[in-house]
Amino acid sequence: MRLTRGTRIKQVLQKGRRFPGALFVLVGAVNDCAYDRLGLAVSRRVGGAVERNRARRLLREAFRRHLVPRTRGQAFDIVILGARALAESGQPAVDREYAERLRRLERGLSRPSRPGPPVSR
Repeated sequence: MRLTRGTRIKQVLQKGRRFPGALFVLVGAVNDCAYDRLGLAVSRRVGGAVERNRARRLLREAFRRHLVPRTRGQAFDIVILGARALAESGQPAVDREYAERLRRLERGLSRPSRPGPPVSR
């Protein structure tokens, strides 16, 4: 349930929709699996190795707690970009923000997209 290949993470970052927040930015794209997949990107700006590892643990736990079986509907590839405040926050705050970003992702990507204006060539 993880995105481990750098190429797939880059695809999600380039083509996915971004949902920024105080603790992290959630980037999501529809995938062809029956389950959500998670990729994490926590840079050195968040802190040293201990802080970055703690931030990753918090995010993985939020993902695990909000895991929904996708028997109906779409599954998503989710990449989370951690912010500085993430390492200093607790699990309840991360859970709240993750749940809100996930709801926005589901609302934003489950709607059929409207056709844009015609492109002249």
